[in-house]
Amino acid sequence: MFLVTIPYKFKLPDTVAPKGRLLLASALPKHELQRRPFERKHPHLANRFFDPQLYLAELEPARAAKHCANLASYPWFGVAGLRDYSSAEQRQTEWRRESKAKIGQLWPGRAADTTAEIRAAVNACVQFQVELSVQAILLPSPLTRDPASDYSREAMWLDAGIQAARSLAPGIPVFATIAVSDVCLQVAPAPANPLVGTILDSVGAREVDGAYIVVEQAMEDTFGRHCATVATLRPVLEMVHLLATDCSLRVGVGFLGAFGLACLAAGAEFWSSGWYKSLYRLRLADSIAGGRAFPHYWSTAASADISLAGEFDLLAKAGRLGEIEDSTVAAEPLLRAARAGISSDQVPAWAYRQGNISAAEEHFLLAVQAATEELMGLAPGYPRVEFVEAWLRSAERIAADATAEIDASLPKGKERKTRTEHVSAWRSAVESYRRDHHS
Repeated sequence: MFLVTIPYKFKLPDTVAPKGRLLLASALPKHELQRRPFERKHPHLANRFFDPQLYLAELEPARAAKHCANLASYPWFGVAGLRDYSSAEQRQTEWRRESKAKIGQLWPGRAADTTAEIRAAVNACVQFQVELSVQAILLPSPLTRDPASDYSREAMWLDAGIQAARSLAPGIPVFATIAVSDVCLQVAPAPANPLVGTILDSVGAREVDGAYIVVEQAMEDTFGRHCATVATLRPVLEMVHLLATDCSLRVGVGFLGAFGLACLAAGAEFWSSGWYKSLYRLRLADSIAGGRAFPHYWSTAASADISLAGEFDLLAKAGRLGEIEDSTVAAEPLLRAARAGISSDQVPAWAYRQGNISAAEEHFLLAVQAATEELMGLAPGYPRVEFVEAWLRSAERIAADATAEIDASLPKGKERKTRTEHVSAWRSAVESYRRDHHS
C-alpha cells in the first residue's frame, strides 16, 4: 500500500484517499501532535504510523532549527533545557520562537549511547506510539553512516526497543528501523556488501514483525529530487527482498519517492512519500523546510517530474503530451489547456509561481496511488517485478525522448529543469534485481 507522508498539515484533498498516513516527528512538536484530531476530522488517519526519526539526531540546528526544535520536544532525542509547552504559560508560537532560539546550544547532535539512556529513550518512544494508537510500532534507530560498522550500536537500540515493546505494547506489531546512509551501501555490490549482510542478520535474528527502511542520500546532488544511483538502489531492493522472503518480515520503505513501487515488487508491504522534496528524499545536508516550492507535473509514464517553467508546454507543442500524461482530476485542467494549445501559465492552479503547488501535489498523490493499486491488483501469477521493469523500460525511452526534445529547443546556455537521469538508474537496479532473483 501507499502511505502519504505528511508535514504539519493533516488535511488532504477530498479526491485523495490513501490507505494510511505516516506521521513524522520532525513535522510537529510532541505537544502539538498529541492535540491534533485524528479520525474525527481525517478518516484516512485511522491507519497511521509514526516515524520517530531518531536517525535525524545528527541534523545540524544551524541548517534546520525549526525541525531540530520539533524533534527536541520528543524525549528520545535526549535534549535537556528545553521548556515543556504549557498552554497556561505561553502560546505555541512563543514556544516555537523560544525553542528555535535555544536549540543551537541545547541540541546534542548525536543519539544516546549508554544502556540507561537508550532504555529510557525507547521506553518513551514506544509509550508515545501506544498513546498515538498506531498500527505498528516503528522502533527508533540511529543512522548508520560508517561502512565499517559492526552494527552493535544500532543493535543496542533494537534490543532495548523490542524489550520495551513487549512490556508496553503487547499485541501491536513491531518494526525494526533500518536507517542507513548511501555511503554504506555503495562500498560493494548488493549481494556482497558485508554491512548489508550484517544488518540483515541482526534484524532477521530478532523477534520483530517487520522492518522499516530509510536511506539517507548523502551522495546525491543538491538539486536532485530522485535517487539516481544504482549502487544505492540495488542494495535497497536486496534488503527488501531478503527481509520479506528469507526472514518473512513485513517491510516498509520511506523517503525513496516513487521508487517505492519497485520496492513493492521486491516484496515490500508499503512505501511512503509526500510531494515536497523534503518528504520525497532524505539528505541531512538538505534544507528540510517545505514551503519554497514551485509546481511541476509528475508523469508516471516518464517516471519524472516535468518542469512547468516552459518545458511542459514545449513537450505539449511538440506532440508528446500523449506520452507523458497522467490523467487525474487535479491534472485535467492542465491537460485540457495543453490539448487546446494554451500555456500552463494560463491555468491558475498550475501557473509556475512559488507556493502554487496544491494541484501538483494532489495530482502526484492521485497518480502514485493509482500506480500502487494497479501494481498490487495484478492477477495472481503475474510477476510484479516484470511489470515494474517493463514500466521503467518504457519510462526510460519516454524520458530520453522528452529530454532530447527539451534540450534541442532551449536557448544556448539555459539549463534544463526537468531531471530524468534517475530513470535509467531505477531501470538498471530493477533489472539487476530481477536477474538475480526472478530469472
